[in-house]
Amino acid sequence: MEKQRIKTAFRSCRRLLISFLLIFISSLSFAQRVSLNQIRQLKITPAEGQNLYTKTDLRFTVVIPNVSPSQVQVLSINQKNDITFRTMRKTENYDVQGTTIELWFNFGTKGTYTLAPLPLIVQNRRCSINFETITVTDDPATMTPRIVVVFEDGTKVYSDETNYPTPLLTVKTGKKLNFTVNIQYATQLVQFNWDIPKDSIFTCTKQYEFTEARHRERIYSHTLNPVASFEWTGLVPGPQTLPKIRLNAAGYDGYRSELRLPEVIIEFTDSEEVSDTNDDSDIFAAAFFQEASETEEIVHAALTKEECQELSSLYTKEHNLFFTYPKARKERINFENEHGLVSSSNQLFPAVLMYVSIIVILASLICMIIAIRRKHKIRTLLFVVLMIVGLAILIYCAVRRSERYGISCGGKIYSIPQENAESVSEVISGTRVRILERTGKWYYIELGETGGWCTADNIFIIK
Repeated sequence: MEKQRIKTAFRSCRRLLISFLLIFISSLSFAQRVSLNQIRQLKITPAEGQNLYTKTDLRFTVVIPNVSPSQVQVLSINQKNDITFRTMRKTENYDVQGTTIELWFNFGTKGTYTLAPLPLIVQNRRCSINFETITVTDDPATMTPRIVVVFEDGTKVYSDETNYPTPLLTVKTGKKLNFTVNIQYATQLVQFNWDIPKDSIFTCTKQYEFTEARHRERIYSHTLNPVASFEWTGLVPGPQTLPKIRLNAAGYDGYRSELRLPEVIIEFTDSEEVSDTNDDSDIFAAAFFQEASETEEIVHAALTKEECQELSSLYTKEHNLFFTYPKARKERINFENEHGLVSSSNQLFPAVLMYVSIIVILASLICMIIAIRRKHKIRTLLFVVLMIVGLAILIYCAVRRSERYGISCGGKIYSIPQENAESVSEVISGTRVRILERTGKWYYIELGETGGWCTADNIFIIK
């Protein structure tokens, strides 16, 4: 009997010991400690979905695994003078049984930043976590339009900067210097012209169609929009000023700005290859011919009332013709080029698509009737689908054709249809505008993001 009690007690003690051992092992498995090496491998990164702009509170995050918020202490944060620390927050992260640290900073100037490491005390151990390198830019919505000239070697010239080395570039005479004129932070290009330099060949090799921003469409970016590409060949050694390039553009705020390039010096040096006299004379002849043609283009930048009416009739012809549509379009583009106008890529909706859709509908209907009579089910279904597509295109064309446009003869745009009202802005003569509404002798017109009322006498309707 005594032996039986001893055996029972021994078994109970053994079970109790095993239970304590299991509890101890499980507690060790849950009480993990994060190593210093793991912390050093962490990076503080900017939160996704935010624009890295100056003068904006930017959020940075880092997750420390296997550590509760009570075991993390953030020490004093010291950064550069143009970086302002706003606030900090610690929250528990249940996904990794750790702690999420969120930090907010404000950057005063644009540039590439690597912030000073964040000092911490984690589980009574002092450590630090590095920040990911970021590039902060200015908010494009607050920027004014500017010209950006990009040379083929990557050198850039900005219209709002003046501190450039003298000379900016050195080029041999007779060698072509290629560059592209771009516009930045603009919704509409109103006017564009340039001066012809002396003792050189200056050629506009390509003019790009500037994409207008639609009304109330808010898309702000740092993208450079190309306007034109040029070739410049110096014929006489010595310093020359970069040709004066002038643009008139509307910014994101709707106001127009007249932009000019600063004075930038290009040094032309003697060429290693010497051409004969006949070639030189040909080059100079070409230079004078080019200068005359370019000057002709610039002089007629502003249109008279008769020229605006002619441009309106050219648009009307292009808007309605079918077989001779390409010829009418070319005639209108030639007129704009002759008068120094920049064609918009947001062209009027041509009648060609409407005529094509009607032809598609009629052809599909005839083919569908033939297929039904011959009892071809697959062909019948195919022509039915084709006819539905044609109908959809026709409806779309009808909606687009209802949009009204006109050519402005210039003048002021008012906030309300009254001549003594506040003037919102002005329209350059020859500008194509969209007409949204008419009240008496007033039209409500839209030009990029700018809208307002103008008198009907200053608008030639494109029919």
